[in-house]
Amino acid sequence: MKIQCTTKKGGSVQINKRHGVWASYAVAGIADKQPDEILYSGATLPNGRQVQFFLNRETGLIVVDVMTPDGRGGNEILRIDANAVTLPAKAA
Repeated sequence: MKIQCTTKKGGSVQINKRHGVWASYAVAGIADKQPDEILYSGATLPNGRQVQFFLNRETGLIVVDVMTPDGRGGNEILRIDANAVTLPAKAA
């Protein structure tokens, strides 16, 4: 694991360079708005495409994208509000 960046508001790491696996965590805000906590990570597939995962801890938004090998395009394959997901009832 290689730490690429670390600050008071987050950081990024390269988890596996050979496989293109990385993660980034940041606290970011705009003006007077309460800052959001963002987790962003991804991995490169053998065909060069990259799968990227985004989570906003404050809003519960989860997004998964599959990007082209050159990173200039891709498809969003999942966008969901984790706070609105109905979970199965806990067994008694």
